Amino acid sequence: MSPGDEDVEALLAKAEELRKEAASIEAARAAEKAQQVQAVFAKFDTNDDGVVSYEELVDGLKKQFKADSLDEAAVKRLFSDLDKDGNDVIDASEFKLSIREMGTRIESYIREEKDNQRQAAMEAKEAREAAEKAEARLAFLNEQPPTTADKVYSILPYLFPLLDGLQYGRFLLQGEDNPVINSVALLYVIYRNIPFSGFIAFFAINFLSNNPKLNRLIRWNLSQAIWVDIALIVPGLLGGIGKAGLPALGVQVPPVLGEVLDDSVFFCLIAVLLYCAGSSLAGREPGGIPFVSRQVKERMPTIEMFNDEGRFVGRQREGKEEGDKDEK
Repeated sequence: MSPGDEDVEALLAKAEELRKEAASIEAARAAEKAQQVQAVFAKFDTNDDGVVSYEELVDGLKKQFKADSLDEAAVKRLFSDLDKDGNDVIDASEFKLSIREMGTRIESYIREEKDNQRQAAMEAKEAREAAEKAEARLAFLNEQPPTTADKVYSILPYLFPLLDGLQYGRFLLQGEDNPVINSVALLYVIYRNIPFSGFIAFFAINFLSNNPKLNRLIRWNLSQAIWVDIALIVPGLLGGIGKAGLPALGVQVPPVLGEVLDDSVFFCLIAVLLYCAGSSLAGREPGGIPFVSRQVKERMPTIEMFNDEGRFVGRQREGKEEGDKDEK
């Protein structure tokens, strides 16, 4: 065997000796701790029944720590941790902590509870601040449930598309003896005789739809009435192109076909307006009109689009401000 191999074997033997010595020391410490723990257990078991009750644990800790009172929640948690089988007593096999370890654990429980209380207080404070900000935003953006008056007022904007759509129902509104038809016809005549009535109504409704003080249901219907009125342009535009283009191509359009198409448009308009009025009177936003309601929803201001000072920031700027805060 070479001198190098002898050195290696000597080192391995020394390492093994050190391991055995460390294990022996650890075993001695464990035995000593076990004796100390059993001695403490015997002190706590004042009635010598072989178990430590909660009351005995409290009395024993008070004597050891020379304290008149202990943190009740921390002691109960310590008792629960030691009582592994959950039978409301601690037997000798479960009693594995020294006095010092029990004191350290109680202190850690108290610190943890204080940390939890501070965290809860911070979360409560943040929740209050968020609620205050939400209330402040609600002060300038009316998102409250609609009142009865709001529900009634919310259906009035649909008079705008109704009056513009009466041109499609002229073949159905020719009964002179019907008082409802006569009233509608009179209203239509007044509306048409006002110069620029359509433009005035459009800009007035558009202006009111941006008023954050109005209830959300009213603002929704103001905006949707505009889009319904815009939608009425499509059949009129197609009808005009058809009347001008088809004869040029040698195609004769029967007058009855134009009446049927106009009546169909008018029936669809009435159905839409009845749906909007019914939903609004029930306190629900009439958001089921294809394409139109989607456009209204995308343009409807929400609380999240306003900052804490009440300024409108919109979706893009709001996201940008949050990104800037994260960078800071």
